[in-house]
Amino acid sequence: MIRNIVLHKYTNKLVICMVMIGIFSLVIFKGHSSSTIIQENNLNQKDSLQKLNKLLAGSVPDTNRVKYLIKIANHFINQQENKRENLAKALPYLQKAHFLSNQLKSSNWEFHTLMVYALFLNKQRLREQQALTYEKAIAIAKKIGNKHFEASAWYFYYINVPDTVSDYKNKTFYNRAANAHALYKEIGTSFDEKYKEATLLKTMADFHLEEEKFDLSIKELFEVIALDKKFKLPDLPMAYDLLSAVYERKGELSKALNYALLSVKTAQSSHEEVLGTYLNRVGSAYEAMGKAKESISWYSKTLNGPDKKDPFRFITAYAITSQMIKLGEAKKALSILQKTWSEVGNPSSGHQYFIFLAFGECYAALKKYDLAKVYFDKLLEDATLKTYSNPFQTSVFFSASEFYFAQNKYQLALEFAEKARENQISMTLPRQIRLNEILYKIDLSTDRPAEAIIHLQAFHKLRDSMLSQENLNTIERLKIEFQAAQKENDNEILRKKSQLQSQELNRIQWIKNATFTGLAFLTIVLILIYGRFRLKKKLHDTLVKKKADIDLAYAKLEVNVQQKNKLIEEKESLIKEVHHRVKNNLQLTMSLLNSQSYYLEDLSAIEAIKESQHRLKSIALIHQKLYQTENVTTINIQPYIVELVEYLKESINDDKKISFELDILNLELDISKAVPLGLIINEAITNIFKYAFQGMPGGKIVIKLKEQQEDRYELFIKDNGIGLAPDFDYEQSNTLGIILMKGLSAQIDGTFIMESYNGVSVSLIFTNSNEDLFLPND
Repeated sequence: MIRNIVLHKYTNKLVICMVMIGIFSLVIFKGHSSSTIIQENNLNQKDSLQKLNKLLAGSVPDTNRVKYLIKIANHFINQQENKRENLAKALPYLQKAHFLSNQLKSSNWEFHTLMVYALFLNKQRLREQQALTYEKAIAIAKKIGNKHFEASAWYFYYINVPDTVSDYKNKTFYNRAANAHALYKEIGTSFDEKYKEATLLKTMADFHLEEEKFDLSIKELFEVIALDKKFKLPDLPMAYDLLSAVYERKGELSKALNYALLSVKTAQSSHEEVLGTYLNRVGSAYEAMGKAKESISWYSKTLNGPDKKDPFRFITAYAITSQMIKLGEAKKALSILQKTWSEVGNPSSGHQYFIFLAFGECYAALKKYDLAKVYFDKLLEDATLKTYSNPFQTSVFFSASEFYFAQNKYQLALEFAEKARENQISMTLPRQIRLNEILYKIDLSTDRPAEAIIHLQAFHKLRDSMLSQENLNTIERLKIEFQAAQKENDNEILRKKSQLQSQELNRIQWIKNATFTGLAFLTIVLILIYGRFRLKKKLHDTLVKKKADIDLAYAKLEVNVQQKNKLIEEKESLIKEVHHRVKNNLQLTMSLLNSQSYYLEDLSAIEAIKESQHRLKSIALIHQKLYQTENVTTINIQPYIVELVEYLKESINDDKKISFELDILNLELDISKAVPLGLIINEAITNIFKYAFQGMPGGKIVIKLKEQQEDRYELFIKDNGIGLAPDFDYEQSNTLGIILMKGLSAQIDGTFIMESYNGVSVSLIFTNSNEDLFLPND
């Protein structure tokens, strides 16, 4: 595993740690700890070499001589100048110390000798021999039952021997830390031992983060925080920082922001260095919530730090670039990248791949695809990237997918999008949302409807998750940064509750008043009915007995007629209300579609929404006509078509001069035929506006509705545009418009014909068997 805190001493470069930038939640540290790593032995380094040589010369072959030999070897190993010569001088003393400790059968001094020898091998970057040396020291510590020795050996084995890919896969690197932690937890009492226990547990939490065991990682980090507070250990901000990374990967963004800000606040209050890692973590948390401006503000604190030569700035520059591209400031971001590249001046630091990715994304956003391709090819072809963390590779794959998608190279875009999706959980929510959006659009473009639906559902689910999380993030941020403002928030909540209660009381009072008014009205109605009843009874009593039976029958018939008329009126009123509500709901849907299109950038998606609005409008007009007229079952098609054409002329905002010739029969149609007819007219006119007059200044559209013979009618729509392509077969076409027109024609048992001669004509022949439904021509 590539840890959050890694400084390999066998390489000249810093190994890139997980970085929280662009689309990822990646943890960046520059070192293991702000405190100095304790060396493998506790020998007095202040003794001068001359004094040690005198002591060695006067010693006898016992454990004291072993001690002097180790001290002298350690002196040469720790020299910073002429390292190769000093290491050569140290080796004979180590060999003598090892030989003498074996001869004396002193396991304790053999252990000390091996630990210093491991440090010697560390300086020479001989990883395998160093690992074997630590394992020998551990075996000796176990043999003599000294758990302090064993814990120390495991600890420095973990600290000084860099991990490899195989170490990560078989978890041997993790096991070193786990073994050392278990021992220090058992026997640790001193400040140094508790510090090591906390450091190791923090490393284990980092491992579990990479394994996506988030709850276990959180549990371990809270134990680290408890140790730090109890024993007043340094690096408490680092624990909060890593805890923020875990919550961000888990998707609990409010907690991620909470602990990121807490790491900065704690470092400041304890007078520790506010590392760029902590500042970047806050920027990353805001980035995960889609707050690009706040994210850039925090990343800039690191980028504008005092050390302009620090290669770590490449990573921060990439983070800023990805956010500025979201804000449409790619050109400004490019200037920042060029400036940072010239200031750092160290392209072989190991961090240069991040700025390569930044240049690639920036040029792609500026549509300079040839320049962008140079950087993407460099990243995708460089075998060194295989040693980097999976989240960084995921970042490269995601950016490559966007790069090829922008050029309509859907197959390449799909290939890299699928690779990015394999490690999708390491990405921030905004980039997970964008990834699923890209996959959805690719599926649509490559005719994969089933996959498109899956990715569209994932897109909406992730986007809704981010939107719902945003409010929690805001509350959490206010709690952390502005405690004084929290009281005002509470007061505001109380005021809102008071307003709601007041509104509820007003609503109850209105209902009460309406109830009283209704009861009064009902009482009056009952009185009037009772009075009428009394009058009829009085008149009835005055009638001649001979007409009693007839009058009684008439009275019963009158009651029945009144009930029937009342039921008919109620039915017509309800039907009108239904038409009115359907019309309102359709208009509401059109408004929602219009609002949705405001957030879309894809022109084809916006166009599809507009076409859907036109279809809804054609249906809404019918329900509006039915609501406004006395007849609730049929509609006069002539004014409906005229109004529909006028709406489409105004809605499809085209600069071309297009005239209409209308010849529409006054015909009453049932709603079951009027709706399909309106939709067919809508689709035909929409397609004419889109395709018929391309390259022409204008044109003419003819719409006719004529009676061919009794109960048989023809709708005819024609333009004088460029016509259909020679090889176009509307019977085999799978475009949405033609599919709709054919399907709607079949729905009313009509015959649909499309022809191309001096333009395109659409003909629909249908029957209308209802009698007395058409009016005389105007």
